[in-house]
Amino acid sequence: MDVLKDLILLFSLPIRYPSLPNQRIFWVYLLCALVIAAVVYFVHCQARGKPVRVGGLLRFWFPKNVFTHASAIVDYKYFLINRILFPLFFAPFVLGSAAVANQTAVRLEALFGAAEPAAAIGFATTMLFTVMAIAAMDLGLFIAHYLQHKVPLLWEFHKVHHSAEVLTPITVYRMHPVDDLLSGTLAGLLTGLVAGVFTYAFGDGAVPLTVFELNLFLFLFYVFGYNLRHSHVWLAYPRALSHVFVSPAQHQIHHSRAPKHFDRNMGFLLAIWDRLAGTLYLPQRRETLDFGLDRMEHEEFDSALRLYWLPFRKAAALISGTRREQA
Repeated sequence: MDVLKDLILLFSLPIRYPSLPNQRIFWVYLLCALVIAAVVYFVHCQARGKPVRVGGLLRFWFPKNVFTHASAIVDYKYFLINRILFPLFFAPFVLGSAAVANQTAVRLEALFGAAEPAAAIGFATTMLFTVMAIAAMDLGLFIAHYLQHKVPLLWEFHKVHHSAEVLTPITVYRMHPVDDLLSGTLAGLLTGLVAGVFTYAFGDGAVPLTVFELNLFLFLFYVFGYNLRHSHVWLAYPRALSHVFVSPAQHQIHHSRAPKHFDRNMGFLLAIWDRLAGTLYLPQRRETLDFGLDRMEHEEFDSALRLYWLPFRKAAALISGTRREQA
């Protein structure tokens, strides 16, 4: 009976995502994105002297040419399949932050001896832990993303995400398992290191601030329009803020197949890593973007099955070609 229950939970997992606060398409985050998009629509109408209509808002929210595009249909199919297969076959290989935190605390104690137990954990310490944890996670994701763009072998797998010709909130899940393994492991490693240091210094009572068991700042990031980054809605932050946080418009530019946008804005939450790496691109005004891969390569990724096996074929060809060059 337990096995049957587990199978039901597994196969129903994708359709339960909107009810799970730890998922990026949790209904609260989607609703917040709709509200922000409605404000964008209102401002757009006001600037052009157009009337604000319910029908116009609905068409602005859900343009048919985006949500029924062949690429979006592939996204939906891949989401349903991969969200079942990934936890079943790939997730066990992701390095968890809890294991890293435990080992970090143990090694620090072995090196420096047991730390003096903190009498009480103050708000400042808790907030510092919260900030450091989200920064560590974000840095891990940036490093993984940077490698996925700069290492040719990893790029073959990351092409899956960039092969999307239109962007919807489901596009965030258009990631090859190899991509997810690398991103999850590096984020887990750095987050675990930070957690291990705080656990060693302040004991098990040191925990970051959370909402729905998510880091407070990650939760706020999801609430304030995260799902617009994979959408048709252009939302750019003020320039000063864009140097700190990645706006939806900055991420849409990242998906552009214009050469000037290649390898730009690779940050997840924070734009500071792009500033340090020299990969930050801030638009001066709204830009017209075409999504996909250079040389129309995205046309090859036309089915959920191809999203899985095509990167392996291309990676094998790349390795084979490199070996022939070295011979």
